[in-house]
Amino acid sequence: MFPTGRDFQEMVEKTETGILIHEAASKNILWANPAACRMFGFTLDELRPLKAHHMSSQERQYRRSVGVAWLQDAVVHGSSRRQWKYRTKDGQEFLADAVASLLTFQDGQVVMVEFRNIAEEVELQEELSWVSQSLQRIMTHTSAGIVVLDEMNCIEDISPLAAQLFGRTPDELSGVYLEDLGRCEPRLTAEPVVAKLDAAAGPVGIMQEIEKSDGSTTWLAGFLEAVVHDGMTSRVLTIRDVTDRVEWERRHAYQEANLQYLSRYNAMGDMAMILAHELGQPLAASTNYLSGLKARISDRSLDPEALSYGLDRMEKQLGRAAEIVSSVKRYVRRIESTKAAIDLNETVEESLYFVRLRAAERGVHISIDRSRSPLPVEGESVLIGQVVINLCFNAIDEIVLPSTSVKELTVRTARRGEWACVSVLDQGRGMDGASGNRLASGAFSAKQDSSGIGLIISEHIVERHGGSIRYLPNHPHGTEVRMCLPISE
Repeated sequence: MFPTGRDFQEMVEKTETGILIHEAASKNILWANPAACRMFGFTLDELRPLKAHHMSSQERQYRRSVGVAWLQDAVVHGSSRRQWKYRTKDGQEFLADAVASLLTFQDGQVVMVEFRNIAEEVELQEELSWVSQSLQRIMTHTSAGIVVLDEMNCIEDISPLAAQLFGRTPDELSGVYLEDLGRCEPRLTAEPVVAKLDAAAGPVGIMQEIEKSDGSTTWLAGFLEAVVHDGMTSRVLTIRDVTDRVEWERRHAYQEANLQYLSRYNAMGDMAMILAHELGQPLAASTNYLSGLKARISDRSLDPEALSYGLDRMEKQLGRAAEIVSSVKRYVRRIESTKAAIDLNETVEESLYFVRLRAAERGVHISIDRSRSPLPVEGESVLIGQVVINLCFNAIDEIVLPSTSVKELTVRTARRGEWACVSVLDQGRGMDGASGNRLASGAFSAKQDSSGIGLIISEHIVERHGGSIRYLPNHPHGTEVRMCLPISE
């Protein structure tokens, strides 16, 4: 006996699998079997006018556009399967395993959706062992390996990929104490690690350095977690090879340290030049007063008033020398400072102390146009100040040239949108012919004996602070060097 058309209808109406028939073009519901009506709590007449969002979960992944795209995928490819969370008439949601298939009826094409409630299956799966689920996920991941340890942190089982990361076979690693393969950070015997694993209080991040037999070094990173299942406790370690990341971090740290060194080196050089020049004047004056006093003592012509006058002048000159040394000491002491919230106005003002000394020596007038409001930024004050000094010193070298008629350096601070900016302006020869974004990379240097290295260091410092240095034409002629750093509210 072979089923007829009426027989197939009988089977469809008796099955416990829900069936919805959608028009292929509009995706409107045309028909639903009794099982679908029972699951939704709607009659067939109530179901027909409903749209996807009326009978689906309100969660984002089940919005109407996603449902329409799923049905359209069945129209294009013949069938499409996915999990879909439906919503009943009384607002209850249930997860279903649904298959959409393209069918051709006598009146046209339709999409038949067969679905069944899998809420109980999902709940059962959630009760299964975490270990088996994690192992399955990790074993199928091409870049991670898994190691199962006993309570003494010896290897009980290990995936082939994990064994490859250690540079050995699974058989060679069986029973091996994990830290015999390379020191872990933190140590597995550290009290916080032991306490967290014993309490099954979540994963512990582990870094491990592995020295392979060929002399190469591999860095592994992962998470170690105590898992309780079936009355047993296992320690599961998931690991990845992070050698490239560690090497990059080391190179970055070296570059940071080198930048700090170069910045300190430049600062020390500038300070030494200032000390050598500025201390010479008060010390020479003190020497002259002392020689004069000694000469008068030899001639027995020294009276108390002259002695007091000479000593007073010497004291003032030595006090000036002490002030210069103290200023330099305060500046140098902060070279090792770390990032902090600073006012760019204050940093510029501190740096201009040394700029004014250089400018006065070379006959350059300094004009300051300071922002009236604070310019809060996040950074290392000394490094930023070193950039300001370097830019100003370069401008002074340009200003003192015979071709520069206006012997004035202008330093301006201002807020430009979300940026705190310092501009250093001169009226020298300008920078025609060099691209503004290539100047600090060494594409331009006005000084014949300059390599541009000061500008390169300055650019690196500013970039590290999230800012930029631009080289713009000054009007009517000359150059504006503008350093901008992000405002930190």
